[in-house]
Amino acid sequence: MMVQHTRRCREYTGPTPNSVAIRAKPTNKRPVEYLILEGRRRDELRDQAIAETKYQNQCDLKSEWEKATDKRIQRNTIVRRVDRLMQSETFNLEDRRERLREMLLKEEEDHIKEMEAKEETTIERQAKMRERAKFLKQKHEQERLQFVQEKLDQRWREECEELRATLSKRHQDDVFTERSDQIRMKEEQKKREKEIESMYADLWEKDVQAKKLREEQAAHEQMERNRETLRILQLQSEAIEKQKEEEKQLKEMEAAWLAEQQKMREQEEEFLRQEKVRKQQAAKRARDISIRLKNEKEAREKQEELALDMKILEKLLDDTRNEAMEDKQRKKELREENLRFMQYCALNRKEEEEREKALENHVNAEVEKQWAKKMEQYRKERAARKRLMENVMKTRQEQMEERKRIANALKDAEFAEKEAMFQAWQEHERIEKANKERALQKNRDYQAHLSMQIDYQAQMKQKEKDEEREEFLLGQEAEKEYQRRLKEALQRPANKIHPIRLMASHRSKSN
Repeated sequence: MMVQHTRRCREYTGPTPNSVAIRAKPTNKRPVEYLILEGRRRDELRDQAIAETKYQNQCDLKSEWEKATDKRIQRNTIVRRVDRLMQSETFNLEDRRERLREMLLKEEEDHIKEMEAKEETTIERQAKMRERAKFLKQKHEQERLQFVQEKLDQRWREECEELRATLSKRHQDDVFTERSDQIRMKEEQKKREKEIESMYADLWEKDVQAKKLREEQAAHEQMERNRETLRILQLQSEAIEKQKEEEKQLKEMEAAWLAEQQKMREQEEEFLRQEKVRKQQAAKRARDISIRLKNEKEAREKQEELALDMKILEKLLDDTRNEAMEDKQRKKELREENLRFMQYCALNRKEEEEREKALENHVNAEVEKQWAKKMEQYRKERAARKRLMENVMKTRQEQMEERKRIANALKDAEFAEKEAMFQAWQEHERIEKANKERALQKNRDYQAHLSMQIDYQAQMKQKEKDEEREEFLLGQEAEKEYQRRLKEALQRPANKIHPIRLMASHRSKSN
């Protein structure tokens, strides 16, 4: 539902046309000094705002000063409290130090008292000495009893006949066993020496055989390499000869081809010259025919004119003899006949010219046709010769390129083969040199090894001699010691081990 609004307007229409009334403007409710009062009110508000701002700034300054003062008071309070706590801590530390000092003095006094209490007296020292003497006496008595027991045992062993016989038999068995072991060890040592000598002899024989085999194999390989080198050189020489022969044939073919080309060029020039002559002759014949036809035409025209003149002359003579009427009639007829004859001559001349022209055109067309046919044939032959020549040249070029490529390939293959042969020769020389160096080093090593073996065998022999001499001296000393101990044993029997057996037992233990 739409609401209708009344339009506010000061104009009001009257009852009659063109009658309009205007309502007066309403009076202004604001007084005249409104602007002045409004300005004063704004100034008062501004002054009030400025005063409030100043008051607020003063309050802010006071608040900040109070906050700063509170912070300083709080900080000073904290500092005083910390100082008080530190001072109390210092006092506590001093108290602890004092208590520890007192405890240390007390412990030192207790330690001194304890040390004084632990000092030995004379009575205690005498009691300890008596206990020590008693212990040593008991120990000495035990050692004496043990020694006495050992001597009694030794005496029993020496005086027991069965034990002595058993020990003697065991001693004899040990001597025989040790002697057989010594003999067996010497035989084994001789056998080992013989095996070592035979092994070195076999090695020397094998080295000699291997050296001979290597030398024979090297000689055989050298002969094979020489044969292979000779075969390769022969193949190279044959290839070079074949290449020279092919180059010679190629040069001969090129010379024949150049001669053929020169011959074809001469034939072509001769054909062109003959064609030119034939063309000139044909043109001359056509010109002669044209001149002959023209002369015949001129002669025929002259004869016709002469015949016409004679006829006219005869008619004139006849007319002079006839009467005037007849003369007039005759002249008229003659004139008409002359006109007809002239027309006939003109028509005949025109036909003759047309026939001559047609004949000349026919002759020219025939000549041109024959010439075009000959030129077409010549062009075809020339194109065929050109194609043939191009094919020959292309084939020849391809053959030359193929031969050149084959020659380059042969050269590259020959160069590669030479390079391979040179590298193989270098490799062979290097291998031969390495083999020689290896064989020489092996011979040196073998010689050094043999010299070392000789030195070792000499050292072993010298060592054996020294050992035998040492054993002999030791045997002499042992014999002397044995005789001395035997005398002592006869005077004071005792169970002793033979020095050689003792030395053998020491050696077996050390081994």
